[in-house]
Amino acid sequence: MTDLMTDSMGNAGQGDALRQHVSEVFETTQVPFFRDLVEAPSHTKAKDDVEAAARIFDAAMDEMGFVRTLVADDSGTYADHRIHESPGVGAAPCLALVGHIDTVFPRSMGFLHYERDGDIVRGPGVLDMKSGLSCMVLALSALRSVDRSAFDRLAVRLVCNADEEVGSPTSDGIFADLAPRTSAALVFEGGRDGDKIITRRKGGGMFTFDVEGRAAHAGVDHAAGVNAIAALSHLVPRIEALTAYDRGVTANVGLIEGGTAKNTVPEHARCVIDTRFETVADAQAVRAALQAIADAPWDDTVPQRLHAATVQLGGAVTRPPMEATDDSQALRGRYEVHAAAAGLAIGEAPRQGGGSDANLLAAHGVPTIDGLGPFGKFFHEPQEWSSLASLLMRTQALACFLAEQASQ
Repeated sequence: MTDLMTDSMGNAGQGDALRQHVSEVFETTQVPFFRDLVEAPSHTKAKDDVEAAARIFDAAMDEMGFVRTLVADDSGTYADHRIHESPGVGAAPCLALVGHIDTVFPRSMGFLHYERDGDIVRGPGVLDMKSGLSCMVLALSALRSVDRSAFDRLAVRLVCNADEEVGSPTSDGIFADLAPRTSAALVFEGGRDGDKIITRRKGGGMFTFDVEGRAAHAGVDHAAGVNAIAALSHLVPRIEALTAYDRGVTANVGLIEGGTAKNTVPEHARCVIDTRFETVADAQAVRAALQAIADAPWDDTVPQRLHAATVQLGGAVTRPPMEATDDSQALRGRYEVHAAAAGLAIGEAPRQGGGSDANLLAAHGVPTIDGLGPFGKFFHEPQEWSSLASLLMRTQALACFLAEQASQ
C-alpha cells in the first residue's frame, strides 16, 4: 500500500509540475510559435508555402532530437509529408500524434495574419489546425524540460501531412504503412463543444458516372444520336434513392456536365456523386449498389433508343468511416483523466459528419481519438477563431498523457 501511495503522489507531483511549466512558458514560447505557424500561409495547393510552414514545425522537432523522414508526393502537386520519431522509438508499435500543416485559405483571400483579442485568436489555420500542431510540440517540450528521463523513454511518432484538406490523397498510404507500427493515435483537429472527444466520424466517397452515347446533328439526323444527358437523367433518381437517413447514408448527385452545343445530340455526360456513411458495412454496400447501377443501367422505363449508351463507374471511398471501438473508448478514458486535471470537460462528442486522418488510422484497427486541439468556431471560414485558454489546457493535458505513456 505504501508503494502504491508513493507512486500515486509521485505521478500527481509530476502532473502538477508539467501543468505549471506549460503555464509558465505559454505566453513566451507557445503563443509566439503558434503565431509563426499561422503567419506562414499554407494553402494545400500552394506547395512552396506549405513547405515553408512545415519547416517551422521541423525546426522545433529537430531541436528536441526527433528523427525526420520526408515522404514526397510522386506527382509533385503537394509539399512533402513529415514523420518525426522520438529517440525512444524502436521496433515495437508506439503512440502516434497526428496533424496537418495545410489549410483551406489561399493567399488571394487576404486572410493571412494572426490577430489576438484577449483569449480569442483569428487567422488562417488557428483552429484547423496549427493550434493543434503547437499543442503537440509544446507538450513534448514541456515533458523534456520537466522530466528528461521520461522524455528519453517516450516512444512517439508525429505525422504531419500536407494534403489533409483535400482528403489526404497522397498521404493516405503513410497511415496504412504506419498502422502495424502504431499502438494508438491522437489526432489534433480542433476541439468540439464541451471539450468532447471525437471517437466516431462519417466516412465519405466520391464517385463518377460517365455515360457515352452517340453524337449527331440535332436538326439533320437526330434519330442517329444517342443522348448521353437523357440517359444519365434516368440514373440520377436511382443514385439518389440510395440515401437512407435512418442509417446515416447519403448519396448526393452534386455536379452534372455534358454536351457540346444545343444543336448536337450529346455524346458524353458525367455526374459527380458525394456519398457519406457511418459504418464500414454501409460503405461497402453503397459502393456495390453504385456498381450494380453501372452494370445494369437500363430497364423498361428507359426509352429503347437510350439503351445503346454505356455507363462507367469511377471513384472510390476516399475516407472510410471512423467507428468507435472498445480500445478507442479505453484510450479516451486514459486521456480524459489528464484533460479533467487540466480543467477541461470530458465526454464523447456526437458522430461528426466530416472526415479527418483519424478515419484512416481507425480503419486499420488503430485505437484513435480526435478533436484534441483547442476549442473554436467557424472551421474553413475567414471568421475562424480559437481559444488560447483552451489551447493551454489541451497542451497541459497532452503533456501529462505523454508522461504517463513514457512510464508504461
